[in-house]
Amino acid sequence: MALFKKPQPYRFTPDSPVEMHFHDHDETWIVMGGKGTASMVDTDGTESEFEIEQGDIWMVEAGVEHGVMPTTDELLIFPFNGTIPMGSHQPGHYYMDKEGYMPVLCVVKVLLDEGRREQK
Repeated sequence: MALFKKPQPYRFTPDSPVEMHFHDHDETWIVMGGKGTASMVDTDGTESEFEIEQGDIWMVEAGVEHGVMPTTDELLIFPFNGTIPMGSHQPGHYYMDKEGYMPVLCVVKVLLDEGRREQK
């Protein structure tokens, strides 16, 4: 369980934007101040841009390239990671050209045995 008390945002400016990158896990951004133009390349290669601003929440799926160019003096973002799957890179920024792969997450369903079902 993740609990964030009084989260402190990262500060980005037009001179220091968020470069295009990806993660091996889902990531959620809470926009805590300012505005920006977000860019993303979905896992099927579809490119899109849209505006983000204070109060917005953006959930970026694993493997989706994303970044943002602030359009105000500063853009304040508090990002937090989803579940880190086994075999993932450590959380950080990774680049498709350098890594040479795109992560795809899937669910593995492990059947419960009778003993565990009776404990509920």
